Amino acid sequence: MSTNLTYFWKKKTLISFSIAIFVIVIHNSATWQYTGSSDIFSNTTLFIRNFFAYGLGAIAVPLFFFLSGLALFRNFKLSSYPTKMRSRIKTILIPYLLWNTIGLLFCLLYTYTPLSNYITSREVFEPSFQNIFEGIFLYRYNIHFWFLYDLIIYMILSPVFYFLVSKKSLGIIFGLLLLILPIFTESFLHLNLYFTAFFYFGCFVGKHYLHLFTKPASKRACLIAGIITIVATTLRMLSIYNIIQIPVIPSQFNLFILVISTWFFADLFIPHLKAYRFTTEFFPIYTLHPYFLSIIVKLFCLISTNNSLWLLVSEIGSTCLAFVLVTAFSCFWHRKMPHSYKIAFGSRN
Repeated sequence: MSTNLTYFWKKKTLISFSIAIFVIVIHNSATWQYTGSSDIFSNTTLFIRNFFAYGLGAIAVPLFFFLSGLALFRNFKLSSYPTKMRSRIKTILIPYLLWNTIGLLFCLLYTYTPLSNYITSREVFEPSFQNIFEGIFLYRYNIHFWFLYDLIIYMILSPVFYFLVSKKSLGIIFGLLLLILPIFTESFLHLNLYFTAFFYFGCFVGKHYLHLFTKPASKRACLIAGIITIVATTLRMLSIYNIIQIPVIPSQFNLFILVISTWFFADLFIPHLKAYRFTTEFFPIYTLHPYFLSIIVKLFCLISTNNSLWLLVSEIGSTCLAFVLVTAFSCFWHRKMPHSYKIAFGSRN
């Protein structure tokens, strides 16, 4: 493996791990439990949440899709399509179906046992064939797996993406069309079309400009990317607080700029960081965090729900505690039961 690709995989691992933490913040429901009055502590909590969930944290899902497309098209050929799809059965499809089934069973326990007294934010199960089907195949009771569902569809359609990006000029045109697609429709076949352009962009880069994204950027480029990241994040925060209005297309462009600038800004730090064993646990973090959060947030709420200072403690504490517990649990599972771990989170062997 070349030096550049070694650096790329290290960078991809560390960034994936970092944005998995953003996903925990996005799904943290601590602020939703607060029913007290607004004051400095509740406003501070809300600002922190907005910044890490919807400001800078807005890059989490788009960057995941971008990296998935980039990794897939790094050496994609039509002749390799069957082999890649077989490997994705282990790495994506089996974990998808397994955890959707677990989510369904968890929902059953929530509905028919006292489990609801100890967790939050779960849907009540209503017995029907449709609900069971949607639970297992359409992530109804494992809602954060919509990302994995979309990724599976994109993997299946990868020959179509390959055709679209085969020529640079046509690839750019199709990319712009995908960028404006959410104006006309937001979903198709349960796909969230808002993020399709980011996976496509990863495919395009992997096909034509991989060399630019595998080598470290210069310090000057990193600083420029950092400034752009700050400006793009500030615009998002101004939009969140309704100080300015950003329509769908400019918002998409803003998010694209934020994804690219963050990727290159990270080169300022990545060379000095070490990819520890636990940093590879980003998929377990993504998979398990809702189960841990639902219990942790409930425990914080049982202590106090209307104290604004406690809300600040709860928001930060529940996120940090969920991250620590999920990471420790994942590492323990991986070390003690590697076979079942590979089945649950995707064997790469």
